[in-house]
Amino acid sequence: MNRLPVGRHGATLERIVEWSPTTRSFFLRLAAGTRLHFSPGQFVSLALPLEEGERVRPYSLASSPESADLLEICVDLVPGGAGSRYLFGLRPGAPVSLTGPFGSFMVDEPPAAEMVFVGEATGIAPIRAMVRRILERGGGQPVRVLQGARVAGELLYREEFEAWAHAHPRLEWEPVLAGAGRAAGENPRLEALVAERYVDADADRGRHFWICGVGDMVRRLRELLRGAGYERRAVRYEQW
Repeated sequence: MNRLPVGRHGATLERIVEWSPTTRSFFLRLAAGTRLHFSPGQFVSLALPLEEGERVRPYSLASSPESADLLEICVDLVPGGAGSRYLFGLRPGAPVSLTGPFGSFMVDEPPAAEMVFVGEATGIAPIRAMVRRILERGGGQPVRVLQGARVAGELLYREEFEAWAHAHPRLEWEPVLAGAGRAAGENPRLEALVAERYVDADADRGRHFWICGVGDMVRRLRELLRGAGYERRAVRYEQW
């Protein structure tokens, strides 16, 4: 099977999973006999033919490289967002043009240290792919996942994380709910928990972090951890 290099590639929208009225997963099937070689956590850019002309929008891959002929992206319908509005108007069978993969927010070979993943809302999508890779690689280092959402019904991939935590004792998955009235990317409980557990509780600064979500919370957590003494390269982030 051919591995596609970075460049423009054609795909077909195979199916759609609706998580909620404003959040969907889109599954893109590459041409027969081809795969996209990427590392868990990376993203692709979709070339979208909008009314104002073609526009390019980046979307993190929620799928695993081991099934790289079928790519999954998880998308929120953004108020006023022409790109997400276009995608939400597509139906299975529609052609899609993409480029990639891109990005350094990823896991290829896991570090020999405790790993902490913080994902808010759809920011859990690339983390899902990274955690799957880590568990497949084996090892004994702890893996912690803090998944933020407004309410329990918005915890994407919840059943998968629960099953993985049951099957792998070194994985801890913890949902952190902000409350129904909160805006996207606004989860004070999640920020406080990271500070309490990984800054105030001990002097261990050997952990590695991956943080992904919408808005300024990602930046604040990055600065909190780096300011507390964690190495810059050990605190990776993706802010949408």
